[in-house]
Amino acid sequence: MGILLLILFAESSFAKPARIVSINLCTDQLLMMLAERDRITSVSYLAADPQVSAMHAEAAGLKKNHGMAEEILMLKPDLVLAGSFTSRPTIFLLKRLGYPVVELSPASNIEAIRRNIRQVAEAIGEQQKGRHLTNEFNRRLPSTDDTAEARPVAAIYLANNFTPGDQTLSGAVLKTAGFTNLAARMGISGTGHLSLESLIYEQPDFIVRSFKGNGEQWVAGANFQHPAFNKMTSTRETVQIADHLWTCGNPTVIDAIEQLVRARETWQRTH
Repeated sequence: MGILLLILFAESSFAKPARIVSINLCTDQLLMMLAERDRITSVSYLAADPQVSAMHAEAAGLKKNHGMAEEILMLKPDLVLAGSFTSRPTIFLLKRLGYPVVELSPASNIEAIRRNIRQVAEAIGEQQKGRHLTNEFNRRLPSTDDTAEARPVAAIYLANNFTPGDQTLSGAVLKTAGFTNLAARMGISGTGHLSLESLIYEQPDFIVRSFKGNGEQWVAGANFQHPAFNKMTSTRETVQIADHLWTCGNPTVIDAIEQLVRARETWQRTH
């Protein structure tokens, strides 16, 4: 009891930053999940893009930034949230001038999502909200059979024939939903190349595609227009996951996981 009171006292005595600026899409969304709106001074312009942001509606009305040093300095932030690859010249200058900057590393697994929540929650002084968000995320995670034989094989097939392996966030989402990732089975750990010929030869049970509107009309999406691909998908289960659900390592990936779980369970009832 004494330890709990000490923790609560330490959290309550923490001077919460009141002018928080986020310059990264993923930190934008975690900030909006965890902070009171009047403490959010600005989020990145990507936060309002419905193709990549799962919280574009929540971003309406918030001031947007493009990660430029001069615009961030004018906002007079007392905390800046960024990704580890975000606007490096801006981050370098802000740190040099003494502004507090918290950088999140890209998430490549489910545990990293918990880490991201905790890191942002601690930075903005909302540890209790962070624990609640993590607990809700954990509650919604499915319990799946880890027996490889029980898992249907799925290929995440993207534009330009790219596919993510087991050391990627989308690969982790696929595994958590109860699938065997074809890319991982082929020895691909990061994002690799899966030719259409290899895809057809492997004959996975599922084709999982990322969806962001009219991207298939681009040259990069030409593989989706190939007659051989169309013939294959006519005999295979296909699931389309909206890009904004698994672009970032935050709790919105649970919606992608649940969509995949429903597709898997429907397929398993008939096989």
